Amino acid sequence: MNKQPGIYSDIGKNATDLLYGDYIRQSPIHNRASLLDCGLYFKCQVNDIVPGLSTLVKLSVPDQRSNKVEVQYMNNYFGVATGISLEKSPLLSLSGVTGIGFFSIGTEISFDTATKTLAECGGGLSFDTDILSASLTLSDNADTLRAHCYRPILPLTSTGVAAELTHRFVSNQTTLALGAQHCLCPFMLIKARVTSDGSLGALVQNNIFSSLSLSIGAELNAMDAANTAKLGLTLAFNP
Repeated sequence: MNKQPGIYSDIGKNATDLLYGDYIRQSPIHNRASLLDCGLYFKCQVNDIVPGLSTLVKLSVPDQRSNKVEVQYMNNYFGVATGISLEKSPLLSLSGVTGIGFFSIGTEISFDTATKTLAECGGGLSFDTDILSASLTLSDNADTLRAHCYRPILPLTSTGVAAELTHRFVSNQTTLALGAQHCLCPFMLIKARVTSDGSLGALVQNNIFSSLSLSIGAELNAMDAANTAKLGLTLAFNP
């Protein structure tokens, strides 16, 4: 188990990666051919520029809102991250987390330079052990409360299960998401997800090289009258 508290985005990360990581990336712009969404994702991180300091660059096509440069600093007691989105009117973000051993607590804020308003203000806490990870976060300017739980089953094959319970106060809606993952072989990972609002998802990820992966995902809302499935193809490069 990592004794460092990490950064704020690490709170609930095991569960959210299992439930949503590498699935179809929702975007206001789609490269759509029939029912297929295609995307390219690039991430580059340079660690230990000085002890504890690293930089991270994320680029995504066609969802350019995800393009971001971030600077992170971590030590054994706290972690701080500040970032800026790569767009005409950038979003500025700042987050911090502190903790010792299995417990951490943190907060994040972001500022929209286009509207000159506070775009996000939230906080969260997490409990992490070798057999269970649990977290609670408040986001969307205190409108959304999420509880996450992740349980590794067979770490050697990345087998695990995760759950997310989400409640939105304004709309008074509560949603439960359950998911599982398993490595069929060292280069192939499969995932599945189901939610209480009728959404079903499945994904197969192939590691072509150590830093290059291809993900094929499918999503279907069983409660949608149109009953239209979405297929996604994502090529991710993490040097």
